[in-house]
Amino acid sequence: MNLSIITVNYRSWGHLEAALAALRPDFPADWEIIIVDNESQAEMLEQFAADYPWAVFVANPRNSGFGYACNMGVEKATGKQLLFMNPDVIASCDDIRSLIKEKADNPNVAILAPAQVDKNGRPQKVFDDFPSLLNQSKTVKALLRFILPSSFPDPRARYDKLTYCDWVTGSVLLIDRADFDAIGGWSEDYWMYVEDADLCQRAHELGMLTAFTPNVQVTHAHGGSSRLNVEVKSMTKLEVIISKHVYTSNHTHGLQRWLMHALIVLLRLPMLIVAAILDLVTFGRVPTLRVRSKMFTGLLRYYSGVMDTGEWLSPRALANRTEAQ
Repeated sequence: MNLSIITVNYRSWGHLEAALAALRPDFPADWEIIIVDNESQAEMLEQFAADYPWAVFVANPRNSGFGYACNMGVEKATGKQLLFMNPDVIASCDDIRSLIKEKADNPNVAILAPAQVDKNGRPQKVFDDFPSLLNQSKTVKALLRFILPSSFPDPRARYDKLTYCDWVTGSVLLIDRADFDAIGGWSEDYWMYVEDADLCQRAHELGMLTAFTPNVQVTHAHGGSSRLNVEVKSMTKLEVIISKHVYTSNHTHGLQRWLMHALIVLLRLPMLIVAAILDLVTFGRVPTLRVRSKMFTGLLRYYSGVMDTGEWLSPRALANRTEAQ
């Protein structure tokens, strides 16, 4: 196989059906697509396996998160290149061929992502700077982009040429299998989110370059698996905060590490406290407040666990470790 497409699905069957339909017409014989279905639903999996016999479906009984499931897919993959692609991304085979060609034309690039737009054609965030003390606040980040646009490029702006960057989103990401193995694969310290920045950070430490190209464009219905209901939305938004702590623990040291941990807490916890109080006042009738209230209680449990164990990993990532043992 020349290419293995790895997709992680979590009850996103409608999006997955559209993604597979876009690929079906001329899917090459030297490509494969491997779909890892988290918290697998046997009936739906059997139906899709029957409808799409050219795809490989891997049933995962637990919702193990993104990185863990991606690594499960890679274990089944035989392609020389790996394309990680979310089920809510619509890309034709021609789009993917163009991305492969773009990477071949720029052999110094190890990790490459295409431009992404939403269903209305609006540009979506594809790349960003590595997390640091300077960019934890959205306000400070916006100010830096205004004052120093060459040093802090806006990921939602329109670009007309290949752009080198710190990290690209894992929603659509092309990498050679050899480079992926050299990096060590996806870190399973993250249950969801920030694992793409981590992957690119470890690539950077090995001297590998990351870039995105506006010459290839795909459509991404962002959040197809993470916005199903209040429970799922609060869980995934909580994991964003937790993953920031995990990245800080893994890639910073000394005073900087503790300052970043403290800044993450100070920028998020007060607003969640206010939302939790308002949720009580409104008797849980406002979904947005309900999400933030659940995030608040989940974050308190997480910080309590950190104080008890000294371990910054998400409880869900820790559960993956326990299950693997």
